[in-house]
Amino acid sequence: MSRARSLTSVIAALYFGALVGLAFVPGSAANRASALWPFLLFVPVGILLVLLLGTRRWWSALGFGVLGAAWLEAAQTIWMPVGYADAWDVVWASAGVAIGVSGIVLGVRMQRRSMRSHGAPSIVAQAGTREIPRAE
Repeated sequence: MSRARSLTSVIAALYFGALVGLAFVPGSAANRASALWPFLLFVPVGILLVLLLGTRRWWSALGFGVLGAAWLEAAQTIWMPVGYADAWDVVWASAGVAIGVSGIVLGVRMQRRSMRSHGAPSIVAQAGTREIPRAE
């Protein structure tokens, strides 16, 4: 495992642990009423899952993010006071995951496209150690 992937794994484990811990801290109803918090807290979840799973598996990162949001709300219904969990939190958290996943996937695809558009010839074959450019 590369150093970058190891660092991403550590950051993801710390963030996911903090998110789970934060989900079970009782807060006032005024602070809980905002739909902005689940959205903002789950955007990094989408980003981290795509970085861990790869852009080719963006769909699984999206699925795991939505599943994690649903799991947190189900756990809150069991272990937190009545009325603490809200189904809309799952919707907003899922939207945050989708934004995080799509931002990374589109960013990587645009970066790859811009790297190819600089006018260098694409390589068709390789003869020994010499690359043979395609005639255009």
